Amino acid sequence: MPPFNRKSTQYFIFFFVLYFFRFLAWICGIFLRRRKASDGVLFLENFPVENSGYQYRAYKWKERFEKYGLHCEVLTIFPDKNDFDSQFGNMPLLYIRAMRFRQCVFARKFKTVIVRRELLQFNDYGNIFMEKFLLKIHPNVILDFDDNISAAKREPRKITNLYGRLLQENGNKFNESLRLYKRFVVGSDSLKQKVLSENKTIDDMAVLVIPTCVDYNEYPAKVYDTMSTEVVLGWIGGNHNLHYLDMLVAPLNRLAVDYKLKLVVVAGRDYENQDAKFKIENHKWTLKSEKDLIKSFDIGLMPIEDNAVGHGKCGFKLLQYMGLGVVSIATDVTINGDIIEDEKNGFLVKPDNSNWYEIIKKVLSLQNKYEEIGRYAKETIQNRYSFESNMDSYIRWVY
Repeated sequence: MPPFNRKSTQYFIFFFVLYFFRFLAWICGIFLRRRKASDGVLFLENFPVENSGYQYRAYKWKERFEKYGLHCEVLTIFPDKNDFDSQFGNMPLLYIRAMRFRQCVFARKFKTVIVRRELLQFNDYGNIFMEKFLLKIHPNVILDFDDNISAAKREPRKITNLYGRLLQENGNKFNESLRLYKRFVVGSDSLKQKVLSENKTIDDMAVLVIPTCVDYNEYPAKVYDTMSTEVVLGWIGGNHNLHYLDMLVAPLNRLAVDYKLKLVVVAGRDYENQDAKFKIENHKWTLKSEKDLIKSFDIGLMPIEDNAVGHGKCGFKLLQYMGLGVVSIATDVTINGDIIEDEKNGFLVKPDNSNWYEIIKKVLSLQNKYEEIGRYAKETIQNRYSFESNMDSYIRWVY
C-alpha cells in the first residue's frame, strides 16, 4: 500500500521535499560540526506534552536535572496534542513540519543530546538521513527507548512498492538506527540485549538500563478498608495496546457469574467487546486525572503476550499501579517478573496467559490482604523504580 494519499501530486511533492532535505542535511553536515558545548542536556522528544512518554521519560527528568543544577530542555515536534493528532492526513505537509533541522542545530549548544525513540517518528523514508545528520554534527548523542519499536513495526519488512523505493523507505529503520548510535538508555534488560545484538561495535557499558520511573512517593497508598461489593478491575495504556484486553474477556465472564465486576479502561479511545458479560467503564486518559483513576482500581491488570513486542514492554503499567498501592496482576513476561514478587507485592500469570481465571479468582478471595500487598508494592516502587532511586546513576552516566 502507498504510504499516504494516492493523489499523484502529493507523491511528487513528497519526493522533492524528501530529496531537498536530504541534500540540505548533507551540505549542513559538512559545515555544522559542533562548536564547544557550554552545558546541559537536551531531550529531543517525539510526543506532545500531554503524553505519558513525554512526561515520564523526558520532562520529569528535566525537572530533576534542574534541581541537580544542570541546564536541561525538552523539545518536541508538535507540543499540542490536538495538533499532533491532526497531522496524519497530509504526508508532504507533515514531513515539512516534522523536519528537525533547527532543533538539531540548536542541539550543538548542549553537552548531551538524548533522542527519544526516533528522531523522526512519523515516517521511515529517506534512509534515516536525519539521524545521520545529528550524529555527524554532535559527538554525544544518546538514544532512549522503552519499547521494542522494530517488533511493533514488524521489522525487517520488504519494501516492494515503487513509491517506497523512490522515497527510500527503510523496512528495517529502527534496527539500523541502533547500529548508528554509540550510547543508549533503555527501559529494561531485554531491550539492552536487543541493542547489543544489533550493534556489535559497542560493549555492555554503553547501554544504561533506566526504568520508566514514577514520582508517586508523596501520594499515599490506596486505602482498601471501604471496598464496595463491586470489584473494580482496571487497565491504563495506549490505544495500540487495547487489544490485550480481549484475552481477559473469557475469564472475566466466568468470574462475573459469582462476582460483581467492573472493568475500568483508561486510554485515548473507548474499549468495546460485544462478548463481555460484565460492565466496562471507559475514561479518556489525561495527565491530570491518571493518578485518581488508577487509585479507583481495586486490582490493576497488565496482560501482554509472550512475543517480541511483549518482551519489549517495560512494565510501566505495573509501576503506576504498584506505585499507588494498587494490587496488581500481570503476565510473567520480560521485566514483570522482576517487578513482582509473586503473591507478596502482586501476582503473576503464566507467560502463555492460560491461568488468568485462576489467578484473578485467587486474588478476589484475598481481599483482606489487599492493603498489606498494596503497601509492599508501593515500597518496592519507591526503592527501585522511582526517580529518586535512579537519579544518581542516570545523571552520572548521561552527563
